[in-house]
Amino acid sequence: MSDEGDKALKVEEVTPSVAGELREKESQPASSDAPLNPAVEKDHSIKGVTTRSLPRHYSRAAVVQPKWILYTSVLLGVTISMQYGWSTSQLNYAKFNNEKQCNAIAAAKAHNTTWDHNKCTMFPGHTKGEWTVVVNAWVVGGMIGALLVGKISDRVGRKQALMYNCGFIIAGAAIQAAVSNLWAFAFGRFLAGIASGASTGCVGTYVNEIAPPHLRSKLGIGLQGGINLGIVLVDTTHFYLGFDQGWRIIAGFPIVLAALFLGLSQFVMVESPVWLMLHGHRKEGEQVLVQLYGEENVNTALSWIKPTKKAADVEKQDPCWSEVGHQTVIRGKGLTWGELFAVEMRRPLVVGMGLACMQKLTGINSIFYYSSSLFGGVGVADGRVCNIIVAIVNLIPTVCSGMVAAKFGNRPMILFSTVGMCLSSIGITLSLYYDAPQATVALAAAFVFSFAICLGPIMFVVVAAVVPDHARGSVVSIGIFVAWAANLVVGIGYPYLATALETYKYVPFAAISGISTVFVYYLVPETSNLTTAEIQEVFKKIRGNGRF
Repeated sequence: MSDEGDKALKVEEVTPSVAGELREKESQPASSDAPLNPAVEKDHSIKGVTTRSLPRHYSRAAVVQPKWILYTSVLLGVTISMQYGWSTSQLNYAKFNNEKQCNAIAAAKAHNTTWDHNKCTMFPGHTKGEWTVVVNAWVVGGMIGALLVGKISDRVGRKQALMYNCGFIIAGAAIQAAVSNLWAFAFGRFLAGIASGASTGCVGTYVNEIAPPHLRSKLGIGLQGGINLGIVLVDTTHFYLGFDQGWRIIAGFPIVLAALFLGLSQFVMVESPVWLMLHGHRKEGEQVLVQLYGEENVNTALSWIKPTKKAADVEKQDPCWSEVGHQTVIRGKGLTWGELFAVEMRRPLVVGMGLACMQKLTGINSIFYYSSSLFGGVGVADGRVCNIIVAIVNLIPTVCSGMVAAKFGNRPMILFSTVGMCLSSIGITLSLYYDAPQATVALAAAFVFSFAICLGPIMFVVVAAVVPDHARGSVVSIGIFVAWAANLVVGIGYPYLATALETYKYVPFAAISGISTVFVYYLVPETSNLTTAEIQEVFKKIRGNGRF
């Protein structure tokens, strides 16, 4: 970068405005309401707060062409997130757990009689309670991994944290593939869960920090896309690896994903430039921006990392703040509880936790975990077919969700998801009540589609986007922890809910989806095509209206 470029972008000359405004002053429209780009000139309002008059960065950002290493970095993040999806459906095959068959095989072994080796291939004789522990050991591990990864990634870096996480992937997979004891297998699932929780907590933050604002929605869906691809792949292996010891191959496959990540990350993956600058590594951060966008676009890329406070105010409050180019960023300093619950953090925290919670409590895992029983009424006898149907219906909309959200906005599409899930839940209830199994299948597919088109993949993008840079790692990890906790509630509670409510078992999910719609309408701002500073300006304007 030239000295002239740095001089033109001094901190005191820059206000929260259009990125690259000083360089493009002569070409900017005279009115702030004049369209900078027809694709994004839309109302960014939430109930009671109009934010259309907020500045736009998109005109300049849209012409910045990222280098190939941006896409390979995102792709490696997607690769590591596949382990989450793989572990989700790894055990979702009836031959792995049929209580009646498993007990019969255990009795046959005890009496030295023969048994069918094609039934109950995993730990014959286990009880329903033991299997529940095995399945949910992964969820408990995920909660812990999600909670810890924020602090770890803030300390060592996003890329380095993901590399450390590969150790848990390898250890968890190796233990599961090698052991012959149910409880040792559960421990392997627990380690795999730590890895899954850490990857979901870190990959979303990483992609948000390396992607330009106009590509964040499109690239941010890669996390959920990787998860869904992992589900499709592992469900496919159930057709070919359903033999006696095939489950060991399935359990060990994540080692391949970890090895691929470790082997390639040194060459085709960058560290987050935001993390580098937050920790005072200015030169390294600028070098990464050169790799990502080219030297001619470094100043533009720097403008996407906007300070949420004036430089003078920041320097008075905390000596850890320093000037980077025309930016003011905070060096690596742990987020205290007081800072976490400060006034300016309350609404981002509520929005992030609410979105993370609703993603699971709206009931999507009731479909993923129990699709075989739900589809059994239409004559699909092979549970593997049911699982593939659900996985594909979940994957295809996810691939398109980034483009759809970029066109219509994140907030409208989240509303589309919650309304669609609410109506689908009501429809499933009616189809079960009137014994219409074909309608049940169609409505279940609509339920999954409504989730996959936005709420599933975009939740990670929005939670990372609404949080200031210096707090992102910690807050996102807390949000993912909340999502895992909600996942545990649904995973354990749904079977009992289904038994108690029978045909009305989707009524609670309809109610939660309805409440989620109200939550999004009143509290969640539009984040698509806005920088972090611009989103914080939305929250600041809301606080100025006397709301939290």
